[in-house]
Amino acid sequence: MRVLRGDRITAVIAGAVAAILVAAAAWFGVGVSSANPKLADVGAWLWTKARGKIVHVNGLSGEVDGYLDDKAGRRLRVVQDGGNVLLVDDGTGYVSRIEPSQLSVAQTRDFGAAGLQLAVSGAAAYAVDPAAGRIQQIDPLTLDSVGSPVTLPGPLGAARIDSGGRLWVPVTAKGEVVPVAGGVAESPVRVGEPGEELSVTIAGDLPVVVNTRAATATIIGADGGIGEITLPKGVAQAAKGGVLTPAATEGALVPILTSGDSGLLVVIDTGSNSVLSTKFAVDDPAQLGVPQVLGSKVYVPHQGRGSLIVWDSAAGGQPTTLQVTQRPGPVDVFVKDGLLWANDENGDKAVVIDPEGRKHDVAKDDSDVPGPTNTPKPKTPRPEPTKTETRPDPVPEPDPDPVKSTERPRPTPTREPTREASPSPTSTPTPSASAPSAPGAVSARSGPGRVTVIFSPSAGGKGERYTLKPSGEGRSVPQSVDANGPFQFEFTGGDCANEYTFVVVAHWRGGEVESEPSPGAKPCVAPGSPTGFAAKAKNRGAELSWTAPEGADDATTYELTGAATNNAIKGTTFTVDGLKNNQKHTFKLKARNAAGESPDVATTEVDLAYPRQQYKNASNEDTNTLIRPGPSPSGEAGRIPQKVYITLTVICQVKGASYTDTSTGRSSDIWNRIESQYGNGYLNDTLVATPDGGFPEGPLFECTD
Repeated sequence: MRVLRGDRITAVIAGAVAAILVAAAAWFGVGVSSANPKLADVGAWLWTKARGKIVHVNGLSGEVDGYLDDKAGRRLRVVQDGGNVLLVDDGTGYVSRIEPSQLSVAQTRDFGAAGLQLAVSGAAAYAVDPAAGRIQQIDPLTLDSVGSPVTLPGPLGAARIDSGGRLWVPVTAKGEVVPVAGGVAESPVRVGEPGEELSVTIAGDLPVVVNTRAATATIIGADGGIGEITLPKGVAQAAKGGVLTPAATEGALVPILTSGDSGLLVVIDTGSNSVLSTKFAVDDPAQLGVPQVLGSKVYVPHQGRGSLIVWDSAAGGQPTTLQVTQRPGPVDVFVKDGLLWANDENGDKAVVIDPEGRKHDVAKDDSDVPGPTNTPKPKTPRPEPTKTETRPDPVPEPDPDPVKSTERPRPTPTREPTREASPSPTSTPTPSASAPSAPGAVSARSGPGRVTVIFSPSAGGKGERYTLKPSGEGRSVPQSVDANGPFQFEFTGGDCANEYTFVVVAHWRGGEVESEPSPGAKPCVAPGSPTGFAAKAKNRGAELSWTAPEGADDATTYELTGAATNNAIKGTTFTVDGLKNNQKHTFKLKARNAAGESPDVATTEVDLAYPRQQYKNASNEDTNTLIRPGPSPSGEAGRIPQKVYITLTVICQVKGASYTDTSTGRSSDIWNRIESQYGNGYLNDTLVATPDGGFPEGPLFECTD
């Protein structure tokens, strides 16, 4: 059992502690390196296959400050959230919990499932067997089961957990995602058709479910509202298994990488609903791994090269590369504590990057780390972290003809016939201008009524200007871009229902050079929720009005749910009829267009309480006026004495049996429900001085109870 450096007394104490833990440690195979170590609050645990070590790295300095030994050669996965640190053996299903304050293995459990998923958030944790469709809530401190398991139709997709401890489980067989809270499955959310690949990302604590084949992203709002963003059609071309998305992002951006041979990267912004897409010009896009996002930058591991492709989604342009490993191999990339970590799983190197792009190189083989009783070795000042932009090399553009050399061919000199020197001077021919390379890294970002196209300028040659060639009708602003930039166009005037691709054309004296087409984009974004949603009461209904969300146009429609439903409302007003009076009714409204819809909804309520009115009784000269128990001329609930005129409270009106007043000869089938000092019940409308005309006679409402 290995211990941290220190004097012999320290070693004896640590050895005693290790002996107590030997049973659990031996079961899992992890050794103890120290007792009571001091680990940085901002840090992460990284695994190394070759050395069989799990090290803890200070995220602010990039230095190792604690480690555990393991049996080399096994594939271990580290699941970490706050103080919860779990090690998973993917081949066997063994799980062990590290006690960070002791640098020891505190608990070990055999879950008996290869490919086990573990999801942890604070005190909530779940173990998911995706093949069997079995979900078991566990205690992250003891690894004991909590309650009964939940079984769903397998196989299950990668389950993700939000900060509230709710687990979101993709059920491919049903095209649903099922939330599990407190170990209990809740109502499923339909996000596709059975068999379509689904992936979940918790973005800023909102679940985002990407349906690869439908090329959609479903956003589940905090209030349970469901919105949808339409993704570029190229997403549906991903290889079997679907797109690659991270488990979580700390902000609103969600990167989506199509697996297979396209190299298509899509970034959606759940705050603005904009969609940004680009293509990585790499020879082997199938080697690209799960993308991660920190700030505005997207980091994509290139497993075949042991590097990261770094692309700024805000600036666009050419991506850069950042080498992580000393040789090609897998790179584990994740975001924790506001830092991006890239770990060489086979070697001793790692990189930690902050949101500003500054990076620290990590030497995981540094085992000379301080403990509580030993003296740290003298430290050599580390250089200041460097900006990643100054280190990486650009991702090379693909050679349009791989058979030919990427070097520009040199002209073969032509041998002139031997001639005697002429005393007359000869002119030197002017070399012809060469063609520039094609513009590269063309990205397209959707916006309200527009698409922003960003590109990298041509290299070499002498370009004069750039123009934009869209795949459909519309106009570009500006019409051309100078050779010195800025390298950006805006495309307007397109149809939201259509997806457009864009080619950037470099013009030079000898002709034109075209870029590869951009990924598809729509000149619109999914609208936000309407504002100013209000309901004005009317008899058995409501007059609804609202203000359109920003960016709405003639193609925007509205979906009404709640007390009334309609999914294709045009304009910003709508009248609802057929409701019951004397009740409150709630309405929800969301906007949608061809780009999708927002999960946020506008909500309003209308109260159809009876608008009671005061009227006098009428035609009471000849006889007593009888108050009836119902809307018909039979029975007696009270009587108003002859020639007495009083103020009645009319509650509502209802149609009933026809009645003719013998004093006036007037007839009516309208009855007023009244309250009076002489009794409560119904009086025919000929016996009450109500406004004449219509039913009910305004401002009265119809009796519906």
